[in-house]
Amino acid sequence: MIGLFLLLHTACTDEKDTSSTTSETEEQWAPDYNCPGDPQCETAEGPLKIGAAALPITPLCFENWLDCGEDGLCPGDDGYTEPDGGEGDGRYRRAYEVYLDCGCDRICPGDEGYTAPDSGEADGVFQASWLAGFHNGRPANGIHDDLWIRVFVLEKGETRVAFGVVDLIGWFIDDIEITRDLIADAGIDLDHLIVASTHNHESPDTVGLWGLTSSSGGVDNDYSAYVRTQTAAAVEQAIANLEEVGSMTIGSVDVGSYSEEKGTSLLVRDSRDPVVIDENLSAAIFRNTSGETIATLSHFGNHPEAMADENLLITSDFADPLRNFLEDGVEYDSYSREGYGGTSIFINGTVGGLMTPLGITIVDGEGNEWRDYTFERNDVFGKVMAEMAMDAIESGDQVTTDIPLRVTGKKFKLPVENWGFQAMFLSGIIERELMDYDPEEVLGDDNLPYVETEISHLQIGPLSLVTVPGEFAPELWLGGYDGSHVGDPNKSVINPDNPNPPDLSKAPEGPYLRDMVPNEHLWLVGMGNDFLGYILPEFDFILDDNLPWFDQPSGDHYCETNSLGPQTAGLILEQWTALLDWEARQ
Repeated sequence: MIGLFLLLHTACTDEKDTSSTTSETEEQWAPDYNCPGDPQCETAEGPLKIGAAALPITPLCFENWLDCGEDGLCPGDDGYTEPDGGEGDGRYRRAYEVYLDCGCDRICPGDEGYTAPDSGEADGVFQASWLAGFHNGRPANGIHDDLWIRVFVLEKGETRVAFGVVDLIGWFIDDIEITRDLIADAGIDLDHLIVASTHNHESPDTVGLWGLTSSSGGVDNDYSAYVRTQTAAAVEQAIANLEEVGSMTIGSVDVGSYSEEKGTSLLVRDSRDPVVIDENLSAAIFRNTSGETIATLSHFGNHPEAMADENLLITSDFADPLRNFLEDGVEYDSYSREGYGGTSIFINGTVGGLMTPLGITIVDGEGNEWRDYTFERNDVFGKVMAEMAMDAIESGDQVTTDIPLRVTGKKFKLPVENWGFQAMFLSGIIERELMDYDPEEVLGDDNLPYVETEISHLQIGPLSLVTVPGEFAPELWLGGYDGSHVGDPNKSVINPDNPNPPDLSKAPEGPYLRDMVPNEHLWLVGMGNDFLGYILPEFDFILDDNLPWFDQPSGDHYCETNSLGPQTAGLILEQWTALLDWEARQ
């Protein structure tokens, strides 16, 4: 990757976007969309309606391989004695590990159900589905459960908004824009589409960072097109399912309150100082005028990586059991809780920093402990979170009268300061348009490329959904530098063993983003409308002195190498401040 950077740092593109990147004045600033208010959505009067839909986005075509190490012998093969180098480690070594050239259906000659060759069979090309997250060279080896696009559509008067969540590591604004065009081209009446990702680490690479190597890319364009098509279809289905809302109930619980001993470490830990965790797990339910469930929404900040990096089966990680338990109910030997039915949608929150279930010993509803990275443990994560969401709903606030609906948003540009990202964008490993730089000149502080991104503010009665285009550090959302959001009674805001701790005397005093949003229930939507890596406070953005962006200095500074740069957080907060100020003046 370093060589690729040196080669491409003077690379050219076909054209240069010369539009201004300077901040707009308060008088000039206005959102790009505002419903109600814009000509196509002047009003939002009458009853609120909601419809929901879910469609699979599980890959339709990929081939399996044998994770059997240097000798190529798998357990059960003639001559197999014991594991050798590289066996069972979840990394594909093309020099000596074998892929099964059996086509899209992964059924080989001699296998049960084999009838005839299918697409890609015996063509000498490994059609891999590269799993995103953790490390390179992790091709899928089967499917455990489906991946989904889950959508809810809201309509009130002339305003209609769709909100979708994909079970993917991330989803670029470019893909969302294409999906918006698909919806418009199909003649579907929609004022705005928001799409977030769950940040699932057990799904195909849709970004480009997780191919066989760091310089090869892992995106399957046919698969990306399939996700976009399914998203447009899910929006259309959700519109067809629109029903008048009889009631909306929304609430939250403090995850830390469920375990005096563990606190929030029952579900999540912060693996980067300062230790700041958004303790709230929130949920909402929409029922029709007959009292039947249309949709449930759940919200919490945690990396869907409970299956860890050696898992090779496509899965939505803890998101699917969470949704299934909310729909179908929770059952143990000693008790059960009835599900709500309808369509359940999980929305991820502040995962930057980073929030992870790795290393967590989770305790289920009957007191059993689960530590090993198994699908049984993964189901327990979903079950425990589902019960917390049920508690949030059952203790929540109900709204039955007029429920306002509003959506605003803004597109803006962010500089790509990360040298590695610059190289991957320019080489096409990450398929992303760069703008506002001179391709004939060497890239540097005076010639930085930019990418365009977007924020959205969706208000549904007392609920605000606040989108950010990446993995937002919790401290940017709620502060907590004073130790007020550590979450675990056994931990402190700074690990005393950290060799390179952040200087909290330089931390901003606030107000923080959550303080600025004037609504009763506030959900930060991570990976909303885009995926631009980690978004970190500038004072705690530390790079390696010798090889910045590629090596990480001592302490907790992995996140910087997967970030656009230190300016990102401040520029996003600047746009959010402008948007919220504009809304307040209306």
